[in-house]
Amino acid sequence: MVTDFKYSIRIYWKNDDTITKWDDICIWAIENFGMQGDKFTTYSTEDYMDFNFRCEKDAIHFALVNI
Repeated sequence: MVTDFKYSIRIYWKNDDTITKWDDICIWAIENFGMQGDKFTTYSTEDYMDFNFRCEKDAIHFALVNI
């Protein structure tokens, strides 16, 4: 399967994470990159959340602010 979203940033869930923290990360991504599907997509599991970007610069920007 070929994907346009080849730059992935993985953020692991931590024991002290709150719903508000994850809301803030997702809201920040939407405010800066728009809704999912254009510049990024997400994938969640019980252990982590992946943010997948089309553009390497966007992935780096996201990582610098949110990790």
